[in-house]
Amino acid sequence: MGKISNEQKLTNLFFEQTSDAIFFVDANQEIINKNKAAERLLAEHHVKIQDFIDFCVICKGYTSINDEKTCHDCFIKRRERGEAFQIFVKHKEKGEIPYSASFTLMDAEQGIGVLSLRNLTEQQETAELLQKKTLTKYVMNAHEAERKKLSRELHDGLAQEMYSALMEVRKLKYMEKGLTFNEQMEGIESFISTILDDIRNMAVELRPSALDDLGLFSALKSYCKRYEQIFGVQVALISNVHHERFSSAIETMLYRVAQESLTNAAKYADVDEIIVTLRKRDNTLLLEIIDEGCGFSTEDIEIKGTGLGLMNMQERVELLGGKCTIHSEIGNGTQISVLIPIS
Repeated sequence: MGKISNEQKLTNLFFEQTSDAIFFVDANQEIINKNKAAERLLAEHHVKIQDFIDFCVICKGYTSINDEKTCHDCFIKRRERGEAFQIFVKHKEKGEIPYSASFTLMDAEQGIGVLSLRNLTEQQETAELLQKKTLTKYVMNAHEAERKKLSRELHDGLAQEMYSALMEVRKLKYMEKGLTFNEQMEGIESFISTILDDIRNMAVELRPSALDDLGLFSALKSYCKRYEQIFGVQVALISNVHHERFSSAIETMLYRVAQESLTNAAKYADVDEIIVTLRKRDNTLLLEIIDEGCGFSTEDIEIKGTGLGLMNMQERVELLGGKCTIHSEIGNGTQISVLIPIS
């Protein structure tokens, strides 16, 4: 026998001592060799070696860049070299264990390749914890922003109007009844009527009662009418959904998306008309808000405002399994489309 070189010794040592599970597999995914870490992986997953036909027995299928947890377009079956990808390996006690995988084709003629797996459980738990902290911080900041907005509206709007009404009432104490007194009373009545309108508008902004009592279409119809009165912009509401009800989460999300889109259009679009479409198609709902205003660059949403409204809009939709697309070009208007499953 020939003498084993130091490089070969190091290679063999690495193969046996590494914590990564390494499998040599043929063209049929049958294992022809494995290291100790791979043997431990098989033992932990309670797979008997005589029953282990190919790696597909324990792979949950996360090897495609197009779909989640699928065997479609698998890197291993295609015998293709590639970047690291993630798969899930079935464990009888712990469920699905995440692994970072890499596949290298060693012999193209024989179809022999090397599959290396690294356990990502700890990294994934850390990432999930970080994501939860980030989400908590985001929600807290959003709540504080809403409280700040409400506080400013109460202080600068309602409080000032109430103070003016109070001053007018105090004047009445020193006035004799007559024409001037009656005019003063009419002024106070007008003040109070304005205050009541502001309170109703604030209540609708926070949570419209029509959304809970009558449904999404009625709430949108009512909001569009108020929008026209406030901003002087015509809103054409087109829908094949009228009295049908959907889940509270879906109705609230679509209402907020429409509200945010119309508010942005009033601030930045500079248009006279906006088209809002709400349609049900099979098991999906489609909401579209279209204006032919000045538009903006979707690559730089922070040009006007903070961009948080658009980001929040997309996050709301994605949380319910929907898709939100924003098409806009400077000078060519904006189209916001939301497709949400309702099955």
